[in-house]
Amino acid sequence: MTDINNLTAVAIERAKHLQEFAVFRDMDAIVFSGKPIPYDIRHNIGELAEITVPAIDQTEAEQRVDQWLNGQRV
Repeated sequence: MTDINNLTAVAIERAKHLQEFAVFRDMDAIVFSGKPIPYDIRHNIGELAEITVPAIDQTEAEQRVDQWLNGQRV
């Protein structure tokens, strides 16, 4: 039971510290796979897309976007 309590405490503490970070990527050449898009995206063709990501820090936000984009490539 303590494992569940510890996991719950860690998840709650993480949620308290989440912030939104802007990550910029070139998305003009990406063909989306049809999977749901988990982030807010602002994009004008020919410009970098601004992707808003909840994360603990900028590094985590960048990693989440890269991981998601790698899954979108067809």
